[in-house]
Amino acid sequence: MRHLPNLCISALATGLLLAACSSIDCPLNNKVYAVVRFTGDGTWHEDTLSIWSPLTEDTAGEDTVLVNRLVGKDSTAIPMSYVRNTDTYVICRVEKDTQTRTEDTIRVHKESRPHMQSVDCNPTFFHTIHDVRFTTYGIENVTITNNNVSYNDAQAHLLIRFKDSNP
Repeated sequence: MRHLPNLCISALATGLLLAACSSIDCPLNNKVYAVVRFTGDGTWHEDTLSIWSPLTEDTAGEDTVLVNRLVGKDSTAIPMSYVRNTDTYVICRVEKDTQTRTEDTIRVHKESRPHMQSVDCNPTFFHTIHDVRFTTYGIENVTITNNNVSYNDAQAHLLIRFKDSNP
């Protein structure tokens, strides 16, 4: 009988401990990136690609480098903004043989929508790409292959086709 208070306290402590544990599974990777795949003649694989977001009012007057000197890859992931309806990216291609530098600007027009898994998880924004505009100095075409951008997409959202380096 004298062990009853200790047993009640132990049972209460165990119950509180179990109630404090959460079984909510927040995604480990909840960053929202657009996957960009590159294509064109085979020589661009040897070229150096860099991607940045040009300065705007909300970047404190500095460009933001997103991909720096990518070589030998056919795809990359770039982040998308939460608040802007249009994201602007500059793609710089430096050809290996001639060191010729071309810069193209891509404007992705999109709609952002909040996505909340649980109140215990960080909020994220998913995006729907509506349109893409681009310059054509080194890029031949940009195609939307998947317009819904979320944090668990493995397939490309944009397909960028480069012009032939030796036309």
